[in-house]
Amino acid sequence: MTINNKTNIMEYPVARRKVSSKLALMISTGMIVSGCASVQAPENQADTALANRLMQKLDERDKLIENLQQRVQQLESTNTAPAKTNKQAAPGTIAQAATPPAPAKPPAAQPGKPAAGSFEVDEDAAQRALERTLVQTGALLLPFGQAEIQPFGTYSRRETKQPFLFVGDNTGLQVANASIRKDELDMGANLLVGLPFESQAEFRIPYQFINQSVVTTDGTKAIENSNTGSSLGNVRIGLAKTLTHESNWVPDLTARLAWDAPTGSLTSNNVAMGGGFNDFVASITALKRQDPLAFTGTVSYQKTLKKNGIEPGDQLNLSVGATLAASPQTSLSIGLQQTYSQETKINNIKVPGSDNVASAFTIGAASTIGRSLFVSVLGGIGLTESAPAYFFNVTLPFRFDVPYKPGASKP
Repeated sequence: MTINNKTNIMEYPVARRKVSSKLALMISTGMIVSGCASVQAPENQADTALANRLMQKLDERDKLIENLQQRVQQLESTNTAPAKTNKQAAPGTIAQAATPPAPAKPPAAQPGKPAAGSFEVDEDAAQRALERTLVQTGALLLPFGQAEIQPFGTYSRRETKQPFLFVGDNTGLQVANASIRKDELDMGANLLVGLPFESQAEFRIPYQFINQSVVTTDGTKAIENSNTGSSLGNVRIGLAKTLTHESNWVPDLTARLAWDAPTGSLTSNNVAMGGGFNDFVASITALKRQDPLAFTGTVSYQKTLKKNGIEPGDQLNLSVGATLAASPQTSLSIGLQQTYSQETKINNIKVPGSDNVASAFTIGAASTIGRSLFVSVLGGIGLTESAPAYFFNVTLPFRFDVPYKPGASKP
C-alpha cells in the first residue's frame, strides 16, 4: 500500500499537467470560437446588405422588364395581335427574365409603290408616256378596243407682209400687199378610235377665233383695219393604217388619208378664215425607236379644190422630230416643221408672191395624269416670215375602252 500511495503521490504532478493542458485547450478553443463569432458578425451584416442591394437591383430589373413589355404590347397592338407576356412573379421571389420579343418587321411595301427613301423607275410607265406621245403625233395607232378624245387649244401670233386676200366693200375678194397682224385661237377636239387590222378612224372638229389687223398703203397714207371673226373650221374625217413594223433598219410605217369637209367659212366679219374648201390630205409617217428615244418623220401632201373661182395652192409638208422618255411618266420632244405652199390662183390667174415656205421649230413636254388622262404642251417659234411668229398648244388626251373589245363575249 505504501508503494501504491507513493506511486500516486509521484503521479500527481503528471495528472495535474494533463488537467492543465485540457483546461488550456478548452480556454484557447473558447477564445477562438469567440473570436470567430466576433469576426462572423460583421460578415453576416455585409451579406445582408449585399442581399438587400441584389433584391433592389432585381426589383429594378423587373420594373424595367415590365415597362419594356408594356411598350412592346403597345407597338404590337398597332401592327399585329398582342403577343403573350410572361406571368408576373410572386411577391418575394425572383421573377424569371422574360424573353424579349423579336423586333417587329417593317411593313412590306405595297405593290407598285417604292419604299420610303427609295425611287423605283417604272419602265412600263415611261413606255406608256412615250407611246401616248407617239399616238398623239400620229406615229402609232390605238389598238382595237380603245378610243381617245383629245380636247385642244392653240394660240398663234402672225406678223407677215405678203399678198393678202381681203373682202372689199361690196366688191368681193381682192388682193393687196399688206402688213398683217393676227391673233388666232383654234380650239376643238380630236377623236381617235382603234379598228381591226391595225387601223384607226380619226375625226377632228375645230373652231376658230381670229383678231386681224391689216395695214395697207396706197402710196400716200397707211390705212389700218381691225376686225374679229369666228367660225366653225373644216371638219376632218380620216383613216390610218399601219403598213410595216420596225425590223432591223426598216421603221414602222403608217399611212393616212383624210378629207377636210367644207364646213368652215371663207370669211367672217371681213376676216379671211381659210375654211370652206374641200381638202384632201395623204401622208406617211415613219417611226424608228432606240428606247428611250423615238425618231419620227412625216411627209404629207394636201390638194385643195377650187371654190368660187379661188384655188389655194397645193401644200407639201415635211416634219421630223425626236421624243425622249425622260422620266417614268414624262416625255420630252423637239421637232422641225416645214410647209411649201404653191401659188394661189384666182380665176385661173396666179397671184404673184403667194407661194411661200413656212418653217417652225417646236419643243414640247407630255405627262400622264392618273391612269387615263394625259397632258401635252407644245410650243413653236417661226423661222420664216410666212410662219407664225410663235404658237402655243395644250392638248388633254383622255383614253377609254369602247363597248366592244377584242375577244369580248357577245351577250
